[in-house]
Amino acid sequence: MKNLNYFPFARSRYFYGKLLTVDDFETEQKYMNDKRRMVNRFLHGSGVVCGMNVVRVDDRTISVEMGLALDFAGREIVVDAPVIRKLDMIDGYDESAGEDGYLYLCIEYAEEDTEPVHSIAGSAARGTGEVEYNKVSEGYRIFFTAQEPEHEGFTTANHYRDTKTVYWGNGIRIKQCLNRFLTAGGEAVLTVLVENMGQQQSFAFDYDVALTCLEHEGKDRLRVHFDEKDFPKAGRYRLDIPLKALDVRSAEGGAQVVSDSLSLTVGGRGVAAQAAGGNLCRVLSGSAEGAVMDQYYRTAMEDIVRNTYQQSIYLAKISLIQAGPSYYIESVENMPFRQYVFNGSLSAAMNDLILAKLDRLEKERPGAAPAPAAAPAPAALRSVASGSVVVNLGIGGVEGQRFFSQEIAHGLGLGPVHIGLGTAWDIHDDSPIVCGSPEVFDEEGGEVHAELAAKVDVTKGTFVVGLRLTAPTSARHVRIHWTAVRDTKEAVHDREQRRIFIRPDVCELEVRETCYFQTMFENVSDQRVRWSVKEPQGGEIDENGMYTAPSTVGVYEIVAESLAHPELRASTYVVVRDPMQAEG
Repeated sequence: MKNLNYFPFARSRYFYGKLLTVDDFETEQKYMNDKRRMVNRFLHGSGVVCGMNVVRVDDRTISVEMGLALDFAGREIVVDAPVIRKLDMIDGYDESAGEDGYLYLCIEYAEEDTEPVHSIAGSAARGTGEVEYNKVSEGYRIFFTAQEPEHEGFTTANHYRDTKTVYWGNGIRIKQCLNRFLTAGGEAVLTVLVENMGQQQSFAFDYDVALTCLEHEGKDRLRVHFDEKDFPKAGRYRLDIPLKALDVRSAEGGAQVVSDSLSLTVGGRGVAAQAAGGNLCRVLSGSAEGAVMDQYYRTAMEDIVRNTYQQSIYLAKISLIQAGPSYYIESVENMPFRQYVFNGSLSAAMNDLILAKLDRLEKERPGAAPAPAAAPAPAALRSVASGSVVVNLGIGGVEGQRFFSQEIAHGLGLGPVHIGLGTAWDIHDDSPIVCGSPEVFDEEGGEVHAELAAKVDVTKGTFVVGLRLTAPTSARHVRIHWTAVRDTKEAVHDREQRRIFIRPDVCELEVRETCYFQTMFENVSDQRVRWSVKEPQGGEIDENGMYTAPSTVGVYEIVAESLAHPELRASTYVVVRDPMQAEG
């Protein structure tokens, strides 16, 4: 099974009198294997499903325990009995053991022909004489390598986190990690991973990071400092630096290493070194979790189908100590790249633990009173609107056909609302209304059987009703009753004083220089703003608050106006200077 392409799918078609050949049987096997492997890869992913722990037996011996894994092509790798090997008996040991002080133990799918038999038809065309093999044995190959994966696209973290190596040398590696999607105005973390790749002397370093659409302690630049003496001796260290995403909408951001800013000392002596690269992110006004899902659904098909080159599963990182011509095991780190398959059983168990933790935290919250889990919110904290809409079906429709209403204003203001829908059996006002599945009341009849859904536009206070027919109908119209419910806890803010501020209060810039302005609200849930410059020749500012100073010196007023509450406005001033005039 060297062919790693799933598509196109084709299976044998049988009929009486058909002459079956080797090709027919191989097509049958390939069809079933490809279908199963496609499900494995697309639904479950790749990595270790269970087991396969690597255990140190003695100074020069390891054991790979029983386990199951799925490889990059969806093929099953089964270790049905513990595998105990001396280091020098594992493929790749002689080539990989060297100055780095560690090796990666990998496993990959392998198969071989077994059970040689006499072939009465002969195999001269294949160069094997009259010997053929009766079976194909599916197995695995374990081996050592000193090379890391070409990329970490096979890991689950790659879906939501951008990881880049910014320096690698002198037995030291520095990585930066930043989430790919951040919520505007929300918190973020820049993680710096420092790995000692065999450096025997203590080391320290500093370098600068330039931030875009991010800030650290109110600044768009930060200094990363690390000294190995400040940590217990280990092979890997971690620094978490808090950041905040600016209040922008759909903007590209990042944390880039400033060139020529790295200062590295090893054993107290300065070492020439250069760091480069950084992380990219996107700052969104919506949910970062939703963006991760959207990106996965857009790109997963192409990524999986395209990446058909050999990708191994890294079971362990084995650190070695050299003693003369030999090496001895210092430590074993299992699954260094976290290549796991998160199966349904484990997911259900983790979900139970999370729900239990949330329930415990709720009960421990000060002032919390016990209440039934499904108790409705008090009427005082809810606002409700209802109505009906008639959807035109034309001359009727067939099963699976979709229809949509015009845009409907629910009247509860901006923000999220919940829409409940019910279908009238005909368009008359006294018609029964069914909320839920109409099949439950089949015995009473009903002209339209359909699935209902509502799509809410939280920025406009409107929604659209859609229906998909689950059975053919000759009806020309259907009346849909709707009920909109909004949690009005945020409406309490409407009775309090609303305010808007701009940060920074006053800004001094040189001509054509840029600066980000950020709004701060009090008692306002909808924080969208419209930016403008009061003076016609006072420069430009975009929708994210990025201001570009004009070529003319002066003092200019920047205005931020709330879109939801136009009466809320705030101003700040920019002093634009020309350094050439100042020198003159």
